[in-house]
Amino acid sequence: MARSTLNVQFDLTHIKCHDEGDGWGSAEPYLWTVFFLVDGSTISVNSGLTLSGNATMHFTPGSHGNLPNDDVDAGETVTIPAAIGEWQTLMKPIPVPPPFDAVQPDVGGVVGVVCVLMEEDNVSDSGAAAGHTALNNAVRTAVNQIVATRTLTNQEVTEGELAQFETTIQNAVSNAVQNEQNFFENLWSWINPDDTIGFQVFLFKHDDLASKGTIAFSRRWKNEGDWEIFGNVTATVTCPANALDNLLSSLGARSSLDLDRMRKIRDGRFRAFPGVEKWWGLAERNLPEAIRILSEDEQLRGRAAELAKVATDFVERPDASISADQLKQLDAFFGTLAERSTSRRLRIDASRAQEAARLLTRGRSDGVLKFLATTPPARHPAERVTPPQPER
Repeated sequence: MARSTLNVQFDLTHIKCHDEGDGWGSAEPYLWTVFFLVDGSTISVNSGLTLSGNATMHFTPGSHGNLPNDDVDAGETVTIPAAIGEWQTLMKPIPVPPPFDAVQPDVGGVVGVVCVLMEEDNVSDSGAAAGHTALNNAVRTAVNQIVATRTLTNQEVTEGELAQFETTIQNAVSNAVQNEQNFFENLWSWINPDDTIGFQVFLFKHDDLASKGTIAFSRRWKNEGDWEIFGNVTATVTCPANALDNLLSSLGARSSLDLDRMRKIRDGRFRAFPGVEKWWGLAERNLPEAIRILSEDEQLRGRAAELAKVATDFVERPDASISADQLKQLDAFFGTLAERSTSRRLRIDASRAQEAARLLTRGRSDGVLKFLATTPPARHPAERVTPPQPER
């Protein structure tokens, strides 16, 4: 059976300092992250049944001072900024060429993140920046070298390969720092160099993400003190309705969603209102984070399923209306998503949906769809567009 394209979101959430390891002083941690994706968007299986192509890379900014707290003591928690800890991407299966596709239609990809937690001491800012650039380049080279050695029958990455991966990268970073600094800076940093608290590759396979939905992960390093990093990765199918239906089914709940009916509306009524798809796009791009939140709250899942049914009933008929109470529930639902999200994007988009929903009281279906079609998602749509008027 062919694999589905997945909407994947990484979220490195926080670092816990159990012991700062700096004696009488406080620690000054900083974090390097490199995200990578091996999938059908850039990788293919060639006629020799080996993988060809280069991985997709996502590099993140900063070195010294790139965490919000650079004066950390034991017991403190450091929040990881979105620019360093969040990444969202589509993960496509890797197609298998004919005639082999008759036996196996595709190959599952992998997605991952390399995390390097550092503690600032005497390395110069320019030296640290050079080390970060070297990390990015070394990870890209190492991932692509591993891809080039994979075959249809040898897809797993071994612990030995990951260990060599780490050694190669650390040597590249160390050499880059030394080459960037002058003699006296190297002497000074040699006396007390920046410490590598921990290095970790978090790697996730297509099939595991498809079956588990949200996977929480962490790594504790008892080195240069005692530190622990936390995160999660969430994967969903790309259609919001299918994703919600799959979530309800996976948790043993009976889904009340009529997917065939919803697809009919998508392929029929929606096409008469070009522009509505921009609002649907908000749901698609925030899907992994929304599903993660719903997976943790049974009551909120039930509310989402009920609101999906209300929305289906509403858009199906041109003269349908939506009650003030239903709009209030919709407003509260978006508000809850915003409150519980660690994603800045979802918080902003939920506020956009709230603003639009507050303009729809007593509007008829056709009028509402016309309004949404001509009103792109914005923080304050009421300032630019007149809402639909109720029929008299």
